[in-house]
Amino acid sequence: MSLEHLSIRGFRNLSSVDLDPDPGINWLFGDNGAGKTSVLEAIYLLARGRSFRSTQIGAVIGHGAERLMVVGHLGSAGDHEGVVMGVERDESGWRGRVGGADCTRISEFAAKLPVVLLEPDSHRLISDGPHMRRQYLDWLLFHVEPNYLPVWQRYQKMLRQRNAALKNGASHELLDALDAPLVAAGEVINEMRAERIRELSAATEQLHQTLGLRLPGAIQMVYRRGHAAELSLAEALAEARQKDQESGFTRAGPHRADLVLRFDGYPAAQESSRGQQKLLATLLLLAKWQFLAAEPENPPVLLLDDPVSELDQAHLSHVMEWLEGQQKQVWITSTERTNKAVKMFHVEQGEIRSVV
Repeated sequence: MSLEHLSIRGFRNLSSVDLDPDPGINWLFGDNGAGKTSVLEAIYLLARGRSFRSTQIGAVIGHGAERLMVVGHLGSAGDHEGVVMGVERDESGWRGRVGGADCTRISEFAAKLPVVLLEPDSHRLISDGPHMRRQYLDWLLFHVEPNYLPVWQRYQKMLRQRNAALKNGASHELLDALDAPLVAAGEVINEMRAERIRELSAATEQLHQTLGLRLPGAIQMVYRRGHAAELSLAEALAEARQKDQESGFTRAGPHRADLVLRFDGYPAAQESSRGQQKLLATLLLLAKWQFLAAEPENPPVLLLDDPVSELDQAHLSHVMEWLEGQQKQVWITSTERTNKAVKMFHVEQGEIRSVV
C-alpha cells in the first residue's frame, strides 16, 4: 500500500518531517548531505525494522535525540483498509504499533509495507556472494507465497538444531531424526524458489526488452539448490555427514543455495563491468518490484536513491518513462530538479518542503 502521510522524528540530520506524498512518483531533490537519502532510509526502517545504511542504530538517531520515530499512514488497496503503523527505536531496542496495537514482529510491518530499494550499492546483488541473492529471493517469496515464511522459519530452526548436534558429537540416530524434518522443509523451500525463479526470469527478460538496457547478452537465471544437482537433499546430507561432523556445520541445503546469473551462458559477475552489473541489478530489482506489483491488494513501494548518478541519460530516460506508466508509489532522490510531472520536495539542511 502506498504511503499517504509520513512523519519522521529524531532521524539523522532531518528536522521534524511531515510529508503528504503522491501515490505516484515523489521526487526529493537537494544538495548532497541535505537529508534526501535519510527519507528513504526512514521508509525502509519502517518496513524492515533496520537501516540499509548502518548496522548501528546510534548512527541513525539524530544528534541530541534519545530515540527516533517513523510513522506511516497507509492508504487502502484492494481488500486492504488503510492503516497507521509506527516504529520507535533507541539504543535499547525497538517498539512498534500497527493499527493501534503493539506489534513485535517485523514480518507484519514488511507485509503491510512491501518495499524494493535500489541504491548505489545495489550492484552487490551481482558482485557479492550468494547470501545477497538468497536474500533477494527470500523477500520476494515472503511477499508472494503465504506459506513461505513458516516453512523458512521451520527450516532455520531445524538447521540450528542439526548444527548444534554436529558440534556436540551427536549419534547417527539423532542426526537421522533431525534430518527428516530438515529435508521436508528444505525441499519445499527449493521448489518454491525454483518455481518463482522461472516466472521471474520470464518477467525480467520481458522488462529487459521494454527498457532497452544495454547488457552484454541474454540473461539466464538458474537456481542452484545448495547441493549437487544429481542428488536429493536427503542424499546430499547423507553424503556430507562425515565432513559435517568434522566441521560442526551443515554444508548442503537451501541455506547454501544461489541464484546463478549469466549473460549468454557466461557468469555475470565475472564477465561484466561494474556499469553492467549496476544495470543488471537495476533490472532485477525493477523486475522484482513489477512482480510484486502483480499482487493488487498490496502493491509495493519503490525507493530509488540517486538514479541520476547511477544511470546514464539514455537509460534513465527509459526507466523514468516506464515508471510513469506504472501507477505505483515511487520515491526518488536527486541533486537536481526534474521537468517530469511528479510531486517534488526540496530538501535543504534537513528541512523538507513541497514544491508546487
